Amino acid sequence: MKLNKDFLKYVLILLIVYAVLDYGTYAFIGITTPDGKYYVSFFDKYLNYVKALRLIILAGSQFWMSVLGYETYLEDAYTIKVVNGASVRLVYSCLGYGVISFWIAFIAANQANKYFKLKWLIIGIFFIIFSNTIRISFLLIANENKWPKVFNIDHHTVYNIINYVLLIILIFIFQNKLTKMKKD
Repeated sequence: MKLNKDFLKYVLILLIVYAVLDYGTYAFIGITTPDGKYYVSFFDKYLNYVKALRLIILAGSQFWMSVLGYETYLEDAYTIKVVNGASVRLVYSCLGYGVISFWIAFIAANQANKYFKLKWLIIGIFFIIFSNTIRISFLLIANENKWPKVFNIDHHTVYNIINYVLLIILIFIFQNKLTKMKKD
């Protein structure tokens, strides 16, 4: 059986871009952590996209909480807290940079014009961050109201399942739009 060269190229681009982004972010976290062995203050102060992503998610969650009638504030760079109530700490594993890395790699691996790819890159990243703000808000409401864990299920696992289902739907829509665009 002979493998299609276009398919191999697609898979290779997908895997390389994903690995560079995901593991690169992991390395970037290492050099922007002040107490780390290889700390680079310039990157931390001027180029820290991980810190920016956390702030966007926390600010988005703060917005949704205010819409729902909760008064919240950012206790520190990692934590959203209900006034006189519960809090949620947004650690690195909660940021969704792995899912974002996959989405960027998926878009990069596909053959389309730059405008189409940029549009879908933005749409996908928006949905991933949006879903994360909803998750953090929901988790904060659950903590504030002391909701019991259902079947002792970890919220990371639930979020990952929901997020990957959303990603599959986005991929399906992207592929349909791409096919339609190529036919026109």
